[in-house]
Amino acid sequence: MNKIKTIIVDDEPKIRRRIEKIVQNSGEDWEILGAFGNGIEVIEFLKENQIWLDLLITDVKMPEMDGLSLMNEIKNLNTGNEFTSIIISGYDDFQFLQKALQEGAFDYLLKPINRTQFIELLQRSKESIEEKRYKNLKWEDLVKKTDKLTVSLQTQLLTEAVSSELEDIAKMYWIKDFPDGMYQMLYVSVDEFPAKTRDYSDNDWGLMTYAVENIIDEVIKKFTPSLSQKLGWWWRDSGFHFWVILYDPNKENGEEFFRTGDKFSRELKSCIHKYTSFSFSIAHSNPFEDLCILPELNKQLRSLIRMRMFKGGNNIFSPNFTKELEINHKPLVSADMKAFSSKLNAMLGQSETLVIKNEMQKLFKKITELRSPVEVQHAIQYLIIYMYKVWMEDTEMFLNDLESTFQTIKSESNLYRLESIVTQIVIQVHNKKRAYQEDPIHAPVMKVKMWINENLGLKITIKDLADLVYMNPTYFCEYFKKETGKTILDYITDVRLERAKDLLQNPELKIIEISQLLGYQDTKYFSRLFKRKWGCLPSEFKKNNSK
Repeated sequence: MNKIKTIIVDDEPKIRRRIEKIVQNSGEDWEILGAFGNGIEVIEFLKENQIWLDLLITDVKMPEMDGLSLMNEIKNLNTGNEFTSIIISGYDDFQFLQKALQEGAFDYLLKPINRTQFIELLQRSKESIEEKRYKNLKWEDLVKKTDKLTVSLQTQLLTEAVSSELEDIAKMYWIKDFPDGMYQMLYVSVDEFPAKTRDYSDNDWGLMTYAVENIIDEVIKKFTPSLSQKLGWWWRDSGFHFWVILYDPNKENGEEFFRTGDKFSRELKSCIHKYTSFSFSIAHSNPFEDLCILPELNKQLRSLIRMRMFKGGNNIFSPNFTKELEINHKPLVSADMKAFSSKLNAMLGQSETLVIKNEMQKLFKKITELRSPVEVQHAIQYLIIYMYKVWMEDTEMFLNDLESTFQTIKSESNLYRLESIVTQIVIQVHNKKRAYQEDPIHAPVMKVKMWINENLGLKITIKDLADLVYMNPTYFCEYFKKETGKTILDYITDVRLERAKDLLQNPELKIIEISQLLGYQDTKYFSRLFKRKWGCLPSEFKKNNSK
């Protein structure tokens, strides 16, 4: 049992020593932190040592600081903790005593101190303190259980959002219940299984899964700044593949948070490799604010993780992978190939399509002069990596099909067909850049708003909107909020609910029909959103406006 930490205060040394002796002789449950002659000494002691007390025994009337003022000063030092007070009072201190009791003092003792009465009072105060401790423990336990339930529910919602093929924004209103700040998503995927795992039993696999899950949980705890701040969520996708979402409440801390994600990835990869027989690769996103982009990040991170076919397993992949791959391929690419890649990229979106095709013919004429299939493959990969890198830098748009492009190139042995495939890829990017140039992005918000207003009844995804203005989904969400002051989810919800008021005034339309016209297949969900926005149910609004 924790001892009852006690402080004694009285300006009369003889009384102070008598109180101290009675407390010391009352058993091992008591611990005297100090005995002081005035309240100022107590406050200085508590501040200097940063400790807390359970019981204050103080004279009510003292020079410099009376007992009541001392009680209030201690309360102000730490409002999160409670302590019990026993007041020592003379017969002529009734007004002070009465006020102290009103302020929450447990009880009082009159001078001269009666030993028997004092021991009885100590026993009652001990029981009161222990009861408070028990209640606090039960409350903390309840808070932990509630927090665990909240985390479980949040994890379930995140799991569903990430695994959704194309998540309609209308279904993601739950993100408003998540904390405001920055997020970062990681995909943790096992590399090839070691040969010895072929002999693993079902129980062995279960133990290994349990070990990896515990490692992820422990590394998240290690990166948690404080017990009161939840840093992240994680769950198993399937087999030995996991998702992790990290959180930082500071929106102004993007670069540092990205480095935290990188450190987390390295620590996690190292621990898994150290304590299991597996190696893992990890792909992590840039920091983002809007959880609406989770389905898109799923695709991006799965795309990134496949880059281990070029870089190898047991690695960490970030959105900067194109720069890393470009560096890795430099030794195998000639200066002529680099110059051609630079020249071609300057032409994309600017020149005529026929000119681009002629340039590709010149390229493949040079490629036929290369000495080996490996050189051919690396030359083409360099061109595509460079092209995609420039595209991303110019438009903030991530091209998800990069890994499938590499797989196609790697598996194609016929040079004529390879030329056709690569030319088609280059022309596709050329056309996208031309469309981007012809429809400049100086007013992307207006374009998106117009599209939303014309398509309220459709399933609207972040990808639809980002592709409309040639933006990366993450960048698009940040840009839209910066320009409008609203998240894309809030804007779409507001427009739909504004339109709902007009539609509800049509006596021919039923509420279920209105809900579906606005893109809400769940009528109950639509009604809940409507009431949250306008303070009444759609049925009530319809009734009041039909008169």
